[in-house]
Amino acid sequence: MVDERTLPERLLDLAFYVPVGLAVSVAEELPLLAEKGRARLEGQFNLAKMIGKLAVGEAQRRVGNLTAEPPSRPSPAPARPATGAAGRAEQPPATEVPIAVSEAAKEAAAPEPQASTPDVTTLAIPGYDTLAASQVVQRLRSLRPDELDAVRRYEVATRGRRTILHRIGQLSAPDGRASA
Repeated sequence: MVDERTLPERLLDLAFYVPVGLAVSVAEELPLLAEKGRARLEGQFNLAKMIGKLAVGEAQRRVGNLTAEPPSRPSPAPARPATGAAGRAEQPPATEVPIAVSEAAKEAAAPEPQASTPDVTTLAIPGYDTLAASQVVQRLRSLRPDELDAVRRYEVATRGRRTILHRIGQLSAPDGRASA
């Protein structure tokens, strides 16, 4: 079919009618496009929001543990002051209180890692330490019970991410629900 319209008519189509038609189409299709995008991304946004809340809560807990004052020790009962030859109370000699703890004392007080903690290279999930908790959770369902246990022991000994540990508990329970 040959277009029998004149050049000015075709230019008018391109310059005016096409943009108007495009604007009308976009106005009609926009809500549909927004709904499609929402349906595709809403689950991912909710998961990211949940993981963010867990991360913030964990960070607040850790900061709270770092800034919490150690429990105060009860002060010893005051001793009776010693009296000198003149009958006046003598001052007890000043004792030094160490301010810094030696490195050896810190190492001795640090908990030793469990002997049964698996090496990260032996875990059934390659690149485990580089993965976010949401990525690890997605891979847990495909693991055998012994592999799940190895991941659980490693996670407890290292980062202790509750999202991962909770999902392992769900998968390890006989009925598929989280164990208490």
